[in-house]
Amino acid sequence: MKKYKLIMSDLDNTLLPIYTQDRFVEIWFRDISKKFREYGLDPVQAASAVNQGVRAMLYNDGAKKNIEVFYDEVEKISGYTREQIEPPTLDYYTTTFENVYDITLPNPYAVRIAELMREKAEHTAVATMPVFTIEAVEKRMQWVGLKPEMFDFVTTAPTSSYCKPDPRYFGEILDRFGVEPKDALMIGNDVREDMRPCRELGVDVFLVKDHMITHDLPYDEYRQGGYEDLVKFLEAL
Repeated sequence: MKKYKLIMSDLDNTLLPIYTQDRFVEIWFRDISKKFREYGLDPVQAASAVNQGVRAMLYNDGAKKNIEVFYDEVEKISGYTREQIEPPTLDYYTTTFENVYDITLPNPYAVRIAELMREKAEHTAVATMPVFTIEAVEKRMQWVGLKPEMFDFVTTAPTSSYCKPDPRYFGEILDRFGVEPKDALMIGNDVREDMRPCRELGVDVFLVKDHMITHDLPYDEYRQGGYEDLVKFLEAL
């Protein structure tokens, strides 16, 4: 009998190491602004509205899916309709978004971790911050040799009604598979966004320390280790 019915893993700085988050934002804003200009939209106005739309998703109360909250905010701030904003945004994430690859780092353990998740649990999920569509998530997964079909579920803006660190974000994933918190494991690098909400729910956790983000919060209480330790832990299940 498998110990866990569901194993979840974060993406950014867990499966996919990112050299610097600040530089990620800089490249994103620069390139998406150019894409809006190509489509005849005011680049600063559109990109700023998209940035605010992302922030709105972070505080979603569950009344709507994140993607709906995003476009409601974008339309309100920019004056552009979803029909105007969506095509250049999708175009960006399927083309120019590739530029962000330059600030990511390789992870030779990513595929093995994904394989072990599948082997050791009935269900698997990529529990990444759900502020992107599947196109953007899939692109980032590809950079470490992963594909969405290697997992049973990948959280995205259209599928989630909350964001980290709201425990209800993880609760939605549990409910999707009908899994109790005690039968689930979350793998992540962020103490505030991954460890604390999952511990609050009663989900077991593994803190990946290679690219750990603590937010100055204590973390000794969590099961933890580097990528090699994680692989050994999963192999022993």
